[in-house]
Amino acid sequence: QMSDILYYEILDIPLPELQGLITLRVAFHQATPNEVLFHIIRLPKGSTYSDLIDDLKSKVQLSRSDAELRLFQVNNNKIWKVYLPTEKIDAVHDPNVPLHVEEIPEVEKSAGPRDRLVHVVHFFKDNQHIQYYGVPFFFLIREGEALSDIKVRIQKKFEVPDEQFLKWKFAYVAYNRPDYLQDSDIVLSRFQQKNIYGPWEQSLGLEHSDMPTKRANQNRHSFEKPVKIYN
Repeated sequence: QMSDILYYEILDIPLPELQGLITLRVAFHQATPNEVLFHIIRLPKGSTYSDLIDDLKSKVQLSRSDAELRLFQVNNNKIWKVYLPTEKIDAVHDPNVPLHVEEIPEVEKSAGPRDRLVHVVHFFKDNQHIQYYGVPFFFLIREGEALSDIKVRIQKKFEVPDEQFLKWKFAYVAYNRPDYLQDSDIVLSRFQQKNIYGPWEQSLGLEHSDMPTKRANQNRHSFEKPVKIYN
């Protein structure tokens, strides 16, 4: 069916100039307070992620002046790719997908040679199948560190009340299959498995007792960060 309605958009900059730019949606995860700020950033085509970092630093408040930033992509509530500052944005990033940026915690700079930065995901079970939700994150696990010690740090990160945190379950997750952990387990021993296709295929999973009951709500949970949007 033909339509006689003509739609148009009022641009804030001349069209030739806009055509030479790439527009990015950036989700900046603040270290303190614990919230996510969304920014719309325009950069010339051919810019690198280092250019994006420089632009973003002028728009956000960092916890310290020498803070380093990490850029990564989230797909289906899992960390999918980490970008290098030297990579060109328009060559590797889908502009329709928000780019996540966070400060690299100071604790990571003191990591030992056998410590490991792992991906952490939130999940619940729907008819025995895993459903991921919420915002995944990176977490440094020390060599020889037991789950009991990791749980203390996770609880502090999310400020979960003791009574509620007792209901959380922790699992090593590979290829969407959870292998539940005990407090005495040395967690990094599970991440030594071979034949893993990529880092996104194994993670530390947090199964929440306050998990949503409907799939439509799988992107929300009690510990989501507040969101603000800036143009």
